[in-house]
Amino acid sequence: MSETRLRQMFDRASQFCEAHFAAFGEITPMWHAVTSSGETIIEQHPGYLGKDIAMVVIRAFFDAKDVVRYVYIGEAWTLDRMIEPGEQEAIMRDGLTNHPDRVEIVQLQGEDHECGQIMGQRKIIRPESGRPYLGPLQMVIDLPFVPDGATMQSEGRMVGVLPARGMRQ
Repeated sequence: MSETRLRQMFDRASQFCEAHFAAFGEITPMWHAVTSSGETIIEQHPGYLGKDIAMVVIRAFFDAKDVVRYVYIGEAWTLDRMIEPGEQEAIMRDGLTNHPDRVEIVQLQGEDHECGQIMGQRKIIRPESGRPYLGPLQMVIDLPFVPDGATMQSEGRMVGVLPARGMRQ
């Protein structure tokens, strides 16, 4: 049931992104969270605090509110292919902002305290004429360049955002 609820939130977030992007041409980074009591919270990401402090604030907020499930949305750069040997160090150091093969996406990531994390993306398509729009939702594990049977691992400041259960004393 928990995974079903997370996937429903994920699908609603994807639909929201499509409508919002069509209307405004951008996605403001935000969090849709649900607490253990069922309260729904929508919060803009506090990016003005800087990457590290913003995540400290979100983690503390989620802990104080006892968040059990969330979906995050925001624009990002990615590669539409596997990372080549020897590229990893430069990407970790410099990011993808100036990478010649970068692709602009709306990133969606969700996490549930019982079933773990899911991630997806929608490409931002900017035609030469006309308004930009979003491509279809693609789950990260289903991207065409990910080998069949591959396992995915995510790491970074925005992974494992939910409070640890059973740790309060």
